[in-house]
Amino acid sequence: MWSKRKVMMAAAVAAGVAVLSAAGLWAAEKAKPAPPQTPRLAYGKPKKLVDLADRRIDESSGLACGRRNKDVFWTHNDSGGRARVYAINRKGQTLAALDIASTIALDWEDMCSAKIGTKCLLLLADTGNNGCIPRPYRLYAVAEPQLDTSKRNVKGKLRCGQVIEFEYDGGWFDCESVAVDATTRRIYLVTKPRMAGQKVKVYELPWPNRAGRKAKPLKAIATLKIPNTTAMDISPDGLRAVVLTYGNAYEYARGPDETWAQGFARQPRVIPMPRRSQGESICYGPDGKTLYLTSEDLPTPLWEVAPKGAK
Repeated sequence: MWSKRKVMMAAAVAAGVAVLSAAGLWAAEKAKPAPPQTPRLAYGKPKKLVDLADRRIDESSGLACGRRNKDVFWTHNDSGGRARVYAINRKGQTLAALDIASTIALDWEDMCSAKIGTKCLLLLADTGNNGCIPRPYRLYAVAEPQLDTSKRNVKGKLRCGQVIEFEYDGGWFDCESVAVDATTRRIYLVTKPRMAGQKVKVYELPWPNRAGRKAKPLKAIATLKIPNTTAMDISPDGLRAVVLTYGNAYEYARGPDETWAQGFARQPRVIPMPRRSQGESICYGPDGKTLYLTSEDLPTPLWEVAPKGAK
């Protein structure tokens, strides 16, 4: 039989446990990211627009929406190809095939476009590293040229305006996903795990003001719990980021006053993607909402995934 003192002590302990449990629950709820202010989009079913006519585009590993040219997309081949970008239209026709001077395509894995100020830029990511071995990581920034969209198969060269070199803090990683937030002038890279113990991580790189200046080793700002990543893009307003895998895509959102570290800490929206062979490219279209993607095997399809509306 318990004494009155023991009963009082047990009650006090129980009350303390209850307080601690409530405090722990409150802390967990406080730590959980709040829903973003940016409305999430509901996407419709994928629609195949066309197969690309140009069989030189046989490993479309990156895709970017033209910011200077209406209804134009830019793409490039995977490792082993030339340092070249192709301009295509929605009909699958090649408008131009342009070599990038003073660059090498060691392992180009992704590209993106951004309008920063008055400049429309293409950013090419020479960041592939399947063996996770020491190698130079470079991003090539090129001014998007104005095209005559009535012409086909134009050949020429583009000047590389800036080479951005970087390395990661803590090792060597494969990366097939790059995007630019034009509103903050920051570049984001998502790694693809290749070795035991590696995780899908997001790295942030402020756009260097001076050409040729090597960036400090990049530190991860987030870890994503999704399958291996193959491409990404950020909407022109800087509020949505889509990350592609060999299966579906995952869309993250941040509020206007939030950082991408906060945005990537949330659970993403899963966007069903079409079944395709080796899908390694995705981008937002001119509206900043509709998604477009290709794949690496011939015939190379151009797919469209349009939103049904915000909710």
